[in-house]
Amino acid sequence: MTALPISVQEAQKLFGRLQRFPHLALAVSGGPDSLALMHLAAGWRAESGSRPALSVLTVDHGLRAGSRDEALTVARMASTLGLPHAILSWEGGGAQTASLQARARAARYDLMAAFCHAHDIPALVTAHTQDDQAETFLMRLKRGSGLDGLASIPEAGAWAGIAILRPLLDMPKARLVATLNERGIGFASDPSNADPRFERARMRASGEALVALGLTPEALALSAQRLRRAREALDHAAQSFLAASSETSEAGYAVIGREALASAPQEIALRALACLIARVGGGEEPVRLAKIEALVAALVDSPEKPHTLGRCRIEPVSGRLGIFREIRANGLPVARLEPGERMLWDNRFRIELGRDEREPVTVRGLGDFGFRAMRDRSDVASSLPRLAVRTLPGCWRGEDFIGVPVLGGLSSLSQQAGFDCRATFVNAGWIERGRERRSP
Repeated sequence: MTALPISVQEAQKLFGRLQRFPHLALAVSGGPDSLALMHLAAGWRAESGSRPALSVLTVDHGLRAGSRDEALTVARMASTLGLPHAILSWEGGGAQTASLQARARAARYDLMAAFCHAHDIPALVTAHTQDDQAETFLMRLKRGSGLDGLASIPEAGAWAGIAILRPLLDMPKARLVATLNERGIGFASDPSNADPRFERARMRASGEALVALGLTPEALALSAQRLRRAREALDHAAQSFLAASSETSEAGYAVIGREALASAPQEIALRALACLIARVGGGEEPVRLAKIEALVAALVDSPEKPHTLGRCRIEPVSGRLGIFREIRANGLPVARLEPGERMLWDNRFRIELGRDEREPVTVRGLGDFGFRAMRDRSDVASSLPRLAVRTLPGCWRGEDFIGVPVLGGLSSLSQQAGFDCRATFVNAGWIERGRERRSP
């Protein structure tokens, strides 16, 4: 059966739930799925009025010849639709290893989330389809995934405090291609999509054999959809547990009751720890379920011993279990912030320097020096765990330490009088962030 293009009426329904956002970023690579997303979203916005604003982002991973040209082609197409476009470059590709696609995916989301924070865009829209959902289900089934893994790709999530939305998740890829063909729009084909070195490509190549067995994308996606309902119920229970048993500080750390964690059903305990680690660590790589299971077992066997996982240090503090950002050998990021600019620092803090500031600042982790300086000048700093204060963002001009950006209610944990700089800990809704970061 020939796939039908997506109608204007269908597009209105698909994108209607996104109307509440004032500004959306569209992730567009140049492939058929994301190009269809861009054209459908532009048409929807034209029908709906001037809101929301739309921006187009293309990540150039630099992994193959021609990737820059494809990004520039997307820029030209976005321009014809009247949409601003930005190319974000990744320089961390390195060798073509089996983990390359996973690292590229994490880098892609990190770059786009950072752009969204810098330009005050609250949500990112991606073009994942029913076919992507089915492939993800099969790959995770092959690995023996649990409920979360088999529930596959969520319709909505978050990454570093930016909402991630997937309005096309129940739409077959063939209908997106048909939409482009109807409009005479060409698209690029990424050769890595057929490269047998990558698991998703191998799964895609087996599509015809699976369909012959009745394992169609529609059937697999339906299973994932039903499993999502069960996951949502468990997430709700875990959310209630965390609300009663844990606290997350604006200073970028969390604590949870040790007895409550030990007495909770194991599945709830696993979810709670996974989400707190994702919230505090802001890591580029997802934490696998097996590692969370091993951590829970280790906490039972060695309750007083510190543990590390997902860029976090987990250890007892004041009778509870503390989750802190770990400082590794390569330290915390160092970045330059100009007056009036916003930035995402360490995937954890959104920092904004006031427009009236005359000079830029260098933002880096406080470390032991900053900890001692803040402890001497702030009662709030002296009351916070040392492990937390050491990983806060600090501001310098040359060798001069200015202080810590104002952190919401922790206003006395600040800086020199008259210095206008503010930071927000981007601990987005814990369930959504856990879904994006947690892997089977």
